Amino acid sequence: FKETILKNVLACKMFTLNYPLLIDHIMREARLYLRFVQRLQEKGFIDIEREALEQEAFWNRIMAEHSKFIRGLLDPTEEALLNRANAFANEFDELTLEARAAMDRTIPFNEVTRDSLRATRGIRDFKAQATEGLLDCNILSIIIPLLGDHTLREANHYLRLLKQFSRR
Repeated sequence: FKETILKNVLACKMFTLNYPLLIDHIMREARLYLRFVQRLQEKGFIDIEREALEQEAFWNRIMAEHSKFIRGLLDPTEEALLNRANAFANEFDELTLEARAAMDRTIPFNEVTRDSLRATRGIRDFKAQATEGLLDCNILSIIIPLLGDHTLREANHYLRLLKQFSRR
C-alpha cells in the first residue's frame, strides 16, 4: 500500500502533504520490523557485530531524516532550531556512512558505536526540549506534538540499542 502511494506521488498521480522521503522512511521502518519477525521465525545464525552495524546504519539514517523533517517543519523564523536540526542532520548522515564503512572493517566497530551514542544522546535531548517547546506553544512550527513525541521515543529506543551494542 505504502509503495503504491510513493509511486503515485513520485509520478505526480497523487498529492500529499507528506514528503516522499517520509513515506520511504515509514516503509523502511516497516521492512525492518518484518525482517526481525522473519528472523525470529527462521531461528537462524545471526552475526551479532554485523547486525549491530546494520542497525546503527539504519537508525543513524532515521535520526538524520528526523532532523531533516524537523528542519522542514519549523517556521523560518526559528533560526537557532533550524541550525541545530541541520547540524544533527549532517552529523547523522556522516555517522550513517561511518557505520557502513565499519561493515567493511575500515572503521572500528566500537568507534562508530561510541560516536553514535554521543550523537544520539544529543539529538534525544534536542527532541525532548523541542517536544516540550511544542507542547508549551513556545516554538513556531507546523509540527504536531505527537510527531515530536514519536521521534523522541525512537531516539530513546536507539539509545537502548546502542547501550547494548557498546557492551559487546
